[in-house]
Amino acid sequence: MPVFVCRNCFRPAELEFQIACEANQIPYRPLAIRESLRLLRDFYRERQAASPDDPRVAGVLADIERRLSIGAVERAPKLDA
Repeated sequence: MPVFVCRNCFRPAELEFQIACEANQIPYRPLAIRESLRLLRDFYRERQAASPDDPRVAGVLADIERRLSIGAVERAPKLDA
C-alpha cells in the first residue's frame, strides 16, 4: 500500500518508516522515482475526478505530468584521460 507524504516531510517520514521496517524485520524497498510519480499521478487523477474545480489539484497534476514527460538521464560515457 503506497503512503504519500508532502515534500517537506518526505525525508523524516522515509527514515521513520525505514527504521520501523527494520525493527519489525520487514524488507524495505523504496520505489523508483518514475514508479512513485505514476502512483502519485493516479492519486491526483482520482482527486481531480472527485473535485474537478480545485485548481490546486490541477496544478499538482500538471507538475507531475511534466515530470513524467522528462526522459530518464542516460549515463555519460567515460572520458579518456
